[in-house]
Amino acid sequence: MDRKQKLNIFKNKGSTIIEILISIFILFIVIISITSLITIFGLHIRNRVLLTCLVEGAASGIEACKNGHIINEIRCGGFTVNISVNGTCNLATNLCSDIEVIASSQGKVFSLKDKVCKF
Repeated sequence: MDRKQKLNIFKNKGSTIIEILISIFILFIVIISITSLITIFGLHIRNRVLLTCLVEGAASGIEACKNGHIINEIRCGGFTVNISVNGTCNLATNLCSDIEVIASSQGKVFSLKDKVCKF
């Protein structure tokens, strides 16, 4: 390679406005994709926390009923979980009752059934 050819290689330095716009567009697409993934994962985590709180609320309602108490709501993970008990919690000695506890929050519902006995 002679000196003239070497100089021609270095004359084409820099980039054109089209190349810059294409690289900005690709970067924009990557940033939007990452932001969307973070948002989707955040919503899934929120739903999982809500489901865990509903299960915890229903289980707490059953345990409270077994001890002769009724709870109406609990706070869990930033959510207020409403609890309703169907069945008798205050039983006379040597009796059993089927109960259903329904926990609801944010438009989602979870129910548990159990048998409560007092001996």
